[in-house]
Amino acid sequence: MLIAAHPDDESLACSVVLQHAVCAGAAIRVIYATDGENNPWPQRVLECKWRLNGTDRERWGKLRRAEALAALDVLGVGASRASFLALADQKLTELLMSGCRVTLKRLAAIVADWAPTDLLVPSISDTHPDHSALAVMLRLVWSEYLSAKGAMSAWSYVVHGRSSAFFDRAETIRQTTVEIAAKLRAISCHKTQLKLSRKRFFDHAGRSERLIKLNARETIDADGSISSISRRPRSLSIILQRSLKPMCPRKPALFILGHDEVGALRCARMQVPLRSSRVEIFDQANDEQFAVGRYSGDAFAGELAIPVGIFSPVHALFVKLERRGWFFDEAGWLEFPAAVHPGPLPGEAFTAEQPWVPADKIENVVALR
Repeated sequence: MLIAAHPDDESLACSVVLQHAVCAGAAIRVIYATDGENNPWPQRVLECKWRLNGTDRERWGKLRRAEALAALDVLGVGASRASFLALADQKLTELLMSGCRVTLKRLAAIVADWAPTDLLVPSISDTHPDHSALAVMLRLVWSEYLSAKGAMSAWSYVVHGRSSAFFDRAETIRQTTVEIAAKLRAISCHKTQLKLSRKRFFDHAGRSERLIKLNARETIDADGSISSISRRPRSLSIILQRSLKPMCPRKPALFILGHDEVGALRCARMQVPLRSSRVEIFDQANDEQFAVGRYSGDAFAGELAIPVGIFSPVHALFVKLERRGWFFDEAGWLEFPAAVHPGPLPGEAFTAEQPWVPADKIENVVALR
């Protein structure tokens, strides 16, 4: 099962993987989270229309669906194997940070019902905000609903960006000249996207596809401007090393996503100052201030000290520094593991690799590479 944020992701990042699955006789399903309907610039150029309304976007989404089905046909995957969830294009980060429990249950039900042996999902390191947000949702689905299903393996792929956090660890998929040619034909089916991005799309045809197998305990690698994180029971220390970014229309914002003590998702938001000062921390859902942190440093380097008592220590935290230039993010999300193992499930014994530690006795410090 391949889960993609938009029509065209299957061609850009997983054409060869899908061809391998077809040749192996595997059953295949492709799930598209959005229709890619909110893609205004190519639509304005192709339709010679500046103002776009809901009907225009719906028409564009249907066109992109048709292009995706044509691309899948080139790769040997029938149209009946594709499903479209019609989530809002360019709004997946907003959905993630404002509460997405219904969407998580929907995704979990789709995966569990079909029960694939291999699940391909976007990487949290992808620089497209929709891709990395969907990746976090699927990490949450994996940890909360699917990780106990031992027969299923999960793999992540990147469409956009050159994240060292991904590419330094990814496995390269072998590909033949025939498979590369088929990939090029599949990419060519996405005519709406080629209008303004032809070179960038065709460059993917010559780029080897790569995957990372997801594990229950992921290692954390540096990405973007975050160079290290230290987690204590009630606080988080984040070291930043920021490069000069001329195209940055607003101050950098840091987001922390986790679970509260009753298991509900919660997201904290704060602006990162350009000099040492206090930092007001807001609840993303209701825009209410609930805590104050401290930044020590300047516009290029410093430390954020953040109280995180609202987050449960038995769940992972996801951290993102948003420094968006024009459209793509500087980096995706970082997953920081739980500070406390919640204890064994019924019938499960403790192991040396996963000891239970009281919350007031633990300190996780991760230096990111």
